[in-house]
Amino acid sequence: MDQLAGTTLRAVRHYHDIGLVAEPERRANGYKQYGVAHLVRILRIKRLTNLGFSLSQIATMEDTGDPPVEALRALDTELAATIERLQRARAELHVILRQPTPAELPPGFAAPDVVARMSHADRSLIVVLTRVLGAGTMRAWADMLREPVTDPVAGRFGGPGHGPLRTHAEREAS
Repeated sequence: MDQLAGTTLRAVRHYHDIGLVAEPERRANGYKQYGVAHLVRILRIKRLTNLGFSLSQIATMEDTGDPPVEALRALDTELAATIERLQRARAELHVILRQPTPAELPPGFAAPDVVARMSHADRSLIVVLTRVLGAGTMRAWADMLREPVTDPVAGRFGGPGHGPLRTHAEREAS
């Protein structure tokens, strides 16, 4: 039965254990007597798991032979969201690979030379800020890092061109 269904004996036994497939009657010699209905049920389970349904989701579906339209629509929505998330992750990876920056920073956040000048504490601050600030504020912060400080008052905090994220210890050391 397992070979015909393209699965394993262990999987068939598991389906029995969790109630997805009824136990067949045994013959006089002790072997299980599987029928066409068992094979069709196992093939249906295999098809639904290949589509992305979990065994617990399959257990809640009625075995009428009709397609579970609502469950299929819900799975389609879930898969679309997963694909979109994966496409965003892939786009971020491409940016990171083109412009190497630490993976924990937002892609394209700052040029590699700016990141190289940042202390570990500054990079840690940026990582935390990405969770707190919105995308627009993070873009403004990145723009500020790209442009040298020209505000005369900023000279009191490390001098022009020394960047806004320098720590007190870094300013004292220079």
